[in-house]
Amino acid sequence: MNNENLYKEIDEAVNAANDALYHLGNAEEVLKSARNWGIADLLGGQMIISAVKSGKMQQAEVEMEAAGKSLRKLNRELGDVGEFRTIGGDFTTLLGTIDIFLDNPISDLMTQSRINQSLKEVQHAIAQVEGVLDALDEIAAERG
Repeated sequence: MNNENLYKEIDEAVNAANDALYHLGNAEEVLKSARNWGIADLLGGQMIISAVKSGKMQQAEVEMEAAGKSLRKLNRELGDVGEFRTIGGDFTTLLGTIDIFLDNPISDLMTQSRINQSLKEVQHAIAQVEGVLDALDEIAAERG
């Protein structure tokens, strides 16, 4: 591949990575908020707290779905650039609606566990995408 095509492919991969980071960062922020609301719910929160937590979880799911779409696009672009390991884009489903209808300590604990697992997955994906961006910078610098 000539340098011009390589730079084009790197640019497309960088754009996809930045889009993924945007959605992953939003998901991380909302999941942290949901986790905090979940702690309040565990400490004896009322129905309103469960509803707010559920809303945060739904926001996080929207961002995680958008991040997954961006990660799939990034994986396609990385295939055009060269040898890269694929980045996962399937995240734990939060199922926040169940928590509102079964508002009890057991469902609250299960939901809190799902929130924490999703947060770990999102943070891991952020680290992977940041590593890919670093590698793309190195490739561009070597060819430049």
